Amino acid sequence: MKLLFTIMMLFSLSYADSYEADLTAEEAYEMQKEGKAIIVDVRTTLEFLYTGHGEGFINIPSHFWTYDPKSIETRVKSAEYEIQNSKVKDHPSSMKLYNAKEVINKNFVSEVMKAMKIRGADSVILVCRSGPRSKFAANMLSKEGITAYNLEDGFIFGWKEEKMPWGGE
Repeated sequence: MKLLFTIMMLFSLSYADSYEADLTAEEAYEMQKEGKAIIVDVRTTLEFLYTGHGEGFINIPSHFWTYDPKSIETRVKSAEYEIQNSKVKDHPSSMKLYNAKEVINKNFVSEVMKAMKIRGADSVILVCRSGPRSKFAANMLSKEGITAYNLEDGFIFGWKEEKMPWGGE
């Protein structure tokens, strides 16, 4: 996951942002309330459901993750290590039990456009956990001619920190 964020950060630094602007949570909330924009949460469905989301956020993941488990022998060996060393929390190789693969949501642009049409909005505000994925998504949408904004500092450090309405944990 860290590799993905690093790649996305490097990608966003190597290209000038083409989306409209970064918005504060308050600005985004007002645009949503006035019907000028929808807020699309690009995080995974699990993040959306289990870490909460802002009022009125529409979850359309920009990427999906698949996790193929390594061999049963490898997973049993890892479990035995934990038992022998009493190290569940600090077990450094437990993340290495799966081959993680990121897949771009091929329907992302069309789903965002459909959501905008349903809500009658002219623009979209993208949000993720802390900012990099939503910037990536905002740039992708703006290149398709969609008026896109990015929520500054994301859901955790923007929306929640500014004490905007949220729930869903």
